[in-house]
Order: sequence, then C-alpha cells, then structure tokens
Amino acid sequence: MIRLPSVLLATFSLLSWGQTPKPAGSPSPVPARLKVMVDPGHGGLDGGAKGPKGLKEKAAALDIGKAVAEKLKAAGFEPVFTREDDTFIPLWDRAKAANAQGADLFISLHMNAAKAKAARGSEVYFLSLGKGDDEDVVAAENAGAGAPPGSDDSVVASILDDLAQKAFLQDSERLAVAIQGQLNRLAGIKERGVKQAPFVVLRGAAMPAVLVEVAFISNPKEEEKLKDAAFQAKVADAITLGVRRYFAEANGGVRRRMVAGPVADQR
Repeated sequence: MIRLPSVLLATFSLLSWGQTPKPAGSPSPVPARLKVMVDPGHGGLDGGAKGPKGLKEKAAALDIGKAVAEKLKAAGFEPVFTREDDTFIPLWDRAKAANAQGADLFISLHMNAAKAKAARGSEVYFLSLGKGDDEDVVAAENAGAGAPPGSDDSVVASILDDLAQKAFLQDSERLAVAIQGQLNRLAGIKERGVKQAPFVVLRGAAMPAVLVEVAFISNPKEEEKLKDAAFQAKVADAITLGVRRYFAEANGGVRRRMVAGPVADQR
C-alpha cells in the first residue's frame, strides 16, 4: 500500500475548495476571522543583516512584526506569529507552522542590505520556482536553510509541494502587488518593485505568501527609520492596507485551508 503523506489530503482540499455544490437554500456559514501568519525573519543565533550603527535585522523584523500584528488585529484580522521573541525558527518550519495554523496568508518580514550605502526603498517578493530576480538577496535570506527535511515519502511530498505552491502563485503575486502599492505611498521609501525569488521560507506555504524587504538596513538613514516606532507604525499601516486591498479585490473568492491542523496520515 502507498502511504500518502498529510500534504496530499491538504492539497486535494485546497484544490477542491469552492467546487462542491451547496444544496439550494442552505444558509451560508458565518466566516471566521481571516488569519494572517506574521513571520519576523531570522532570530536567535541568526541575526540577519546588520546596520552601520549596529541594528540587527532580527530585532527590526520582530519590532515591525509586532506592529503589523497590532494593525491587522485592529482591522479585524487574526494575526498569528512564527516567533514572538528572539527565537531561532528553521526556515523550513515557518511555512509548515502557517499550514498547521490554517492561515489564510503568510507574510515574512525582512530588511534588505547592499554594498552600496545609498541603496534604499522596499521590495515585495513572491515565490519563484526558478532562479528568481536577485541572487544576492536570495543567498542572504536562504543562508543556513540546508536541505529540505527528508522522509520516506519525500518524492511524492515534493511533487505535491510544488502543486500546492503553483496553485497559489497568482494569489501571491496579487498580494505582493497590493502590499507594494501601499509601501510605494510611504514617504521616503522608493519603489523598487515586485519581484520573484526561490526563498525557502515561502516554499510549502499552502496559502498566498510573500516576503517583504521593508527597507535597507545597510543605509544609515533607513537604519535610523527602522528604529523609530512612528515609522514602524507607518510600515504596519501600509502592509495592513495592502492586505485589505488584496481581500477586497478577491471579492470573497479567497481559497482557505480545509483543515485547521495536520491531517493524519492514511494508509
């Protein structure tokens, strides 16, 4: 007998969502609050990039993550975290946590860095199954990820993993465009555009997923902004408005996970 991994049932549930006809006259269920997984990048021994005056990416990401969660909650969403303190969470486990929580969106927060001190602005990425648009950023954010966890079903799971990701690529692009559009309005932040990249943290996410490079921590001026609570709040407002715009444009057609947690393996 072939042992089907839990991701199989989750994938079938995702792809079949909205295809089952409802009996005529059946009442519509009361929708639960949409759940957004907020993922502050790095943490613990993984400090990420470091600014000229010593600000660590992991600290800036956590501060902005908490601000984003506060704004999302005020807007009626249910925010959940991959980490709420200075803890290291393996990259492969972050999307897995979002799947287990039944999240509707996954937003990973990071700070950019470049050799050119004048580099500035924000970028929003969604997953690429190929090489991507910026190899330096990919190398920095995927550092230390290692090989994906193996299992007896690794070949089947890998195929299904790719199917799940492809199912949400268009939704992820729409989410990235919506968030980037709001960040473009943020005073002092230059548009750098929506990009694609094979970020490990986005792989396996069974929902629309993006990675936001909020600003260049390597730029002294932007490093100072990242320390400022008022700027953090503006970033959080922009991301939240982007999320709201994404759901408004989806017209209620967002595919939600059919399971609230891991599905038991079947034989």
